[in-house]
Amino acid sequence: MPRPIIMTEDMKNQARKDFNAMLSDMKMSDGKFNYSKSFQYKTGKATVQITQKAYRKMLALVTEFSDEVGWHGTVSRSDDAVYIIEDIFVYPQEVTGSTVNTDQESYTKWLYNLDEDTFGKLRMQGHSHVNMGVSPSGVDDRHRQQILDQLDDSMFYIFMIWNKKLDMHTLIYDMERNILYEDKDIEVKILDDEEMEGFLADANTKVQKKVLGGKKSKGKQVQTGFGRYPYSEEQYNFGGDVWGV
Repeated sequence: MPRPIIMTEDMKNQARKDFNAMLSDMKMSDGKFNYSKSFQYKTGKATVQITQKAYRKMLALVTEFSDEVGWHGTVSRSDDAVYIIEDIFVYPQEVTGSTVNTDQESYTKWLYNLDEDTFGKLRMQGHSHVNMGVSPSGVDDRHRQQILDQLDDSMFYIFMIWNKKLDMHTLIYDMERNILYEDKDIEVKILDDEEMEGFLADANTKVQKKVLGGKKSKGKQVQTGFGRYPYSEEQYNFGGDVWGV
């Protein structure tokens, strides 16, 4: 479920209330105690739409390079929870099979050479994990935090990790709406892909899955079509840790 990025005053008050309640009944066996509280929004999903051009570029980078490679993407917002990755740009970098590093001087020079519109839309950072899993590493977490610290209250930013199996890990930090989306909260759609959707829909009527007992199951082998999930606005639920927006 989506989560907040910054605690609101309501959340802070709820946390203080729960913390004080815990202190009143606390018994410590070793002189120490830990306190942890998480917040989630009750409903809502995001959609990341990728243009054909951007998708082909990311696919080429992931499949053609034997080392890690990083890239930026230009992103626009077409709705509250719909983000469109329009194009992909590779910045100066030094790579190994498991790292991507940038020289600050070369990177800054590259940024300054971008046109104003492109620079203003750089709202995505992606990189490959080659043949490894797509879970973020400690270095990925630190880099993500560095970028997050630079975002103001009107911005959003998308992080993506791919590997050669085309597994994907996606995060969206939407500062304007104070929402963090991650993987299962996000639907990824390739734009302008009606021909492929039609092809797969037709193939789905012809491909049969053989199952035990000799029976065949027709269709539903592939997923075609992509839905939108508008973010509904509801009141906060003050009785628990799940919040609505």
